[in-house]
This record gives sequence, C-alpha cells and structure tokens, in this order.
Amino acid sequence: MKKVYVSITGMSNVEGEKDKTELVTEGEYAVRNGKYLLRYNESLSDEGDGCTTIIKIDDGSVTMSRTGNINTQMIFENGKRHMSHYETPMGSFTIGVSTDLLKTAVDEDGGEVEIKYILDINNSAQVENYLRLNIRG
Repeated sequence: MKKVYVSITGMSNVEGEKDKTELVTEGEYAVRNGKYLLRYNESLSDEGDGCTTIIKIDDGSVTMSRTGNINTQMIFENGKRHMSHYETPMGSFTIGVSTDLLKTAVDEDGGEVEIKYILDINNSAQVENYLRLNIRG
C-alpha cells in the first residue's frame, strides 16, 4: 500500500435541507487482483473518534466498508439497490442504497470516484447523496 492524499466531498439533501462536507486526509492505496483499494481514517472530532473506511473499486462497482464509530458496508452499482445494516452508537437500522450514478476513473497512481445515490432508512426516509473522492499520490 502506498501513501496518498484523499479529497472527499460529500453532499446530502434531506427534504430540501442541503449539507456539504469536505475532508482532505492521508490514506493508503493499492492495486490487488485487478481491484483498487483505498483506506483512510475519518475523525469526527479532535478526540479522534471516528471510523476507518476501506473502499474497493472494481469493474462496475464500488464497495465502502466502515468500521469504528460507524459499522456498515455499502455497495454501489449503477441502477441497482443494495440492502445493508448500519450500526451507530445511537442504534442500528437497515439501509437501502440505490445508485443513480457511478463513475470511476482510477489507475495505479490514483484518480477519481463519483457516486450519486439515494439512501433509504428502514424503507422510509430518503436522503439524496453525492460523494466524490479524489486520490493523489
């Protein structure tokens, strides 16, 4: 795994209320068996509580696994909906992830991943999300 810088832009829209998050962090990046792997830590506060995120970029899909303060695995595939379990310190619930847009432009040096998806919680509340990752050595 080689060290990289990861720029993360996330946007969400819940019933017209929009929120934008930006983060630049160090991560590790590798190519294994034709798949690209990215690992980075997200800290939610200065105390370091947060989670480790591992993203596997494969041909036609992206899998995001998070462990720590949040535990989940989300699968993104164009035009598909995947179910997952989402655990937080305040409780756990079932989520559905419906991917509207998945673009990957990565190679052994890094690249970009763009995902637009709708997250539903326990088959009801829906949140529109946009996630953009920029990976650079």
